[in-house]
Amino acid sequence: MASGIVTITDYPAPPILDTIKTNVAKNIPAPLQTRVAVQGHLWGSTTSPFETSHAHRYTRVLAADCLWMPWEHENLAKSMLHFLSEAPDARILCIAGFHTGRAKLAPFFEEVVPQQALQVEEIFEMDADGRRRPWSRERDGGTENIGERKKWLVLARIRRAGG
Repeated sequence: MASGIVTITDYPAPPILDTIKTNVAKNIPAPLQTRVAVQGHLWGSTTSPFETSHAHRYTRVLAADCLWMPWEHENLAKSMLHFLSEAPDARILCIAGFHTGRAKLAPFFEEVVPQQALQVEEIFEMDADGRRRPWSRERDGGTENIGERKKWLVLARIRRAGG
């Protein structure tokens, strides 16, 4: 694939991938659709034809709302590192809501990322009005009001460690 291709991945189940393909067809202007690919990918896997041919291919990896399953954090980070280009400016952009709780997200940034030879370059919280505040592993002694926490997202820029 030529540079400039955007690849959208999700769990490799045909109904999920078909829905994404339908959304691409409806929302991406026809002349640009040839620059968008949809691929199934199981986090942590690196051996499929897609995975081997696209190793270290992407200068930007966007992970949106992928952190709600803590038991998959390590596999997710492995996939991120596998697909992330080795170029010094390659970055992972990660965004997640707190709807499942802050405690499920924090270990990804604070434990898994460094264990997988990645490094958080910047991390902060933002609400729908664009207000920012510092990232916090815990708020209000762990009793953060669910209505309040749903108003905020965590955004992080991640790179290869030592980069």
